[in-house]
Amino acid sequence: MGASELGIALLVFLSVAALIYLLAQGSRRALQRQQQRFTKDAQRNLTDMFIFADPGLLWRMNLAALLLIPPLFYLVVPSLSVVILLALMLAVAPRFLLRHLKIRRFNRLHDQLPDTLLMMASALRGGANLGQTLEGLARDMSAPMSQELSLVVREQRLGIPFEEAVAHLAERVKSQDFDLVVSALRINREVGGNLADTLLRLGETVRKRLMMEQKIKALTSQGKLQGLVMTALPILIVLALLRIEPQAASALFDTYKGWAVLAIAAVLELLGYWGIRKIVSIEV
Repeated sequence: MGASELGIALLVFLSVAALIYLLAQGSRRALQRQQQRFTKDAQRNLTDMFIFADPGLLWRMNLAALLLIPPLFYLVVPSLSVVILLALMLAVAPRFLLRHLKIRRFNRLHDQLPDTLLMMASALRGGANLGQTLEGLARDMSAPMSQELSLVVREQRLGIPFEEAVAHLAERVKSQDFDLVVSALRINREVGGNLADTLLRLGETVRKRLMMEQKIKALTSQGKLQGLVMTALPILIVLALLRIEPQAASALFDTYKGWAVLAIAAVLELLGYWGIRKIVSIEV
């Protein structure tokens, strides 16, 4: 090998090594930014739901799932497109799980709100002041309402004004019904009035609204189920074809045209499901 050929080979080696180093550094920085974003969002969401878990541990568990589950799944179903789809689902699964937990907790808070207002009105009529009423409810009620009221009570004990403590409650829950309750409490604190009757009327209003929402949910449940069935039907058909005619259906997963067809079908599936959900979703 001549000197010129050796120099070219050395130059190529150094270029490839530099490219690999830059890619490794870029991947490491991107992974660190993703970890910081994940832990920050998880910490905020978990704290709002009074779930005291380590966001770093959740990040490591999610990363381990991304690195282990897709290769193991590839041994069972040797399809690169399916494995990539599985990896994407695992990547976004924590966000959807946190969202599901927040929605479930939000609904639970709304279900407890009418009874909470009724108990507050009864305690105020019995001669207790507002501070004693909140302490009693925080002690006697079940989660998550007891958690929110306990935090309001603790903030007051730390010297935070009552108006700011209940304002923090409204910021955490972010609900129109809770905004009405907080406004009633703050107005009564400033100008006075019969707070028990106000809370009683608010409780009845919220209860009627929840009953209407449940009735609408029951009437639209059939449409939501039809949307799920229509969305799952093409997926089931593809799986059946893979089982019945694997050679014919393998073109969907082994060729660029097949990937394009799957991508278009996935977009149309999502648009169709979103459209059905918008049709059957009625705001009260």
